[in-house]
Amino acid sequence: MLLDSMARPSASRFLGPNLMLRDRLPSSSLLCALAAFSLVPFAGAVQGSPNKPAVAPAEHVEVLADLGVTLRVPAAFAELAPIEASELDGQVKAGWKAKLGASNVEVLFFALPEPEFEFEEPEDVSDFLLDDFREQNDASFAFARMELVNGPYGFAPYASIAHGPVRGPDGKTVKGSYSTLAGLLEKHGYSLELHAEPALDAASEKLALDFLRKGLAYKGPTRNAQWTDAEVKARWVADAPPELAKKLEKAVRTKHYVFLSNTDAAKQMGDEMEKSYAILQKAFPFPEVTGRRLMPVFLFQKEEEYYAFYAKAFKTSIEEANQSKGVASDDFYATYYDAPQDPVHIHEMTHQIFSNRLRLGGGGSWFQEGVAEYICTKPPERLDAANTVKKGRHTKLLDFVAIKSLLGSAQEDKKGEDVAASHYSLAALLIEFLREDKWSKGKFLDWVHAIGLCPDNNVVAIERATQATLGVDLAELEKRWVEYCKKR
Repeated sequence: MLLDSMARPSASRFLGPNLMLRDRLPSSSLLCALAAFSLVPFAGAVQGSPNKPAVAPAEHVEVLADLGVTLRVPAAFAELAPIEASELDGQVKAGWKAKLGASNVEVLFFALPEPEFEFEEPEDVSDFLLDDFREQNDASFAFARMELVNGPYGFAPYASIAHGPVRGPDGKTVKGSYSTLAGLLEKHGYSLELHAEPALDAASEKLALDFLRKGLAYKGPTRNAQWTDAEVKARWVADAPPELAKKLEKAVRTKHYVFLSNTDAAKQMGDEMEKSYAILQKAFPFPEVTGRRLMPVFLFQKEEEYYAFYAKAFKTSIEEANQSKGVASDDFYATYYDAPQDPVHIHEMTHQIFSNRLRLGGGGSWFQEGVAEYICTKPPERLDAANTVKKGRHTKLLDFVAIKSLLGSAQEDKKGEDVAASHYSLAALLIEFLREDKWSKGKFLDWVHAIGLCPDNNVVAIERATQATLGVDLAELEKRWVEYCKKR
């Protein structure tokens, strides 16, 4: 079961055709906002004397001293000019207009303050920007590429870079590009953004991404990615049932997890989870990034303690909590110690890793449950689903990807079969087909990343991502799926 209880910050409002302001702060003059900056003036083209050649344009360097950030805009950004103060406000700490190749670009640096925004990782900033851009521009927008980069990018020593095409109202015509660098400062999340129109050509896109990789440097304190004991205690007190507040055992840290627990079995559970982590990393490869925080695991000694945690976390009843054995939500996984090798653990770990390591939380329930169910089941367990597809009695793919919640589809069909359970098996079978069939397996990971960046259940975006990675639409994909099941 995957639940996302993260409270989203409010959406942005527009300042102009492309300029955006995340309106969590009261408005104020940009001149006031820039007062604390130490500026190194732009060194543009200088006219030479009759006896001297003109000086080539140089990079523009701007120091945001109060944030510990230095920005370097390369000379390739031609005709660089500051955006008028009247056009900017609040969280925008620097902004320029320029030409990059044949495109007009706006370069904006936002500082988004805590605690108004609840960012734990640089990717949380990227996720917010993505949601915000969809709300303000294009509901089907998805980043075409994302990468994590290590270096002096902030309080967290890495940042997230993302880039994607912006489409017009018809959802097809590409009219621009949106590129971002997202990171964390000690008291802010930040975004360095490029809005380009028309879309950047290949050479200009390379220059833009190079700028995002190299154009920001941070000098200041960095966080402890291992969690301090004080952080562990504070998180336990905040999230555990009140009666367990003083029953926290010493934190157990493994290579990728930190256990917040009231049982001495955390070490054994940690060993099993690290084995599952390796399985997941092999099935859905992702890089190890220096500076990523350990993923928190709430491990309770007794079932009823976990149920109390669940009811508190999701503001629900104990009766509903009793239906769960483990849950992944936001950054954590929570369960009770029983059988460390129970398939429920690797299922929920898949959700946690897709959310917190792969950062592929989109597509919808069919995709998220599909990858998790595929990992925790064996091929014979999908035989009934394969027979259903072979006979054409399954929920058709166009309808299937639009289902908001596979769990919510629970009902009995005319034969008394559990529809939700069959939908889970169907989702796992689809992942099996795409990962293991000779036709698609070489493109499978590209498809996973493209779908995981799509808005939930947005058929337009899902079909677009499928065509871009597999070269077929959903109708053709379904035909190939049926043929796979016939030969399975």
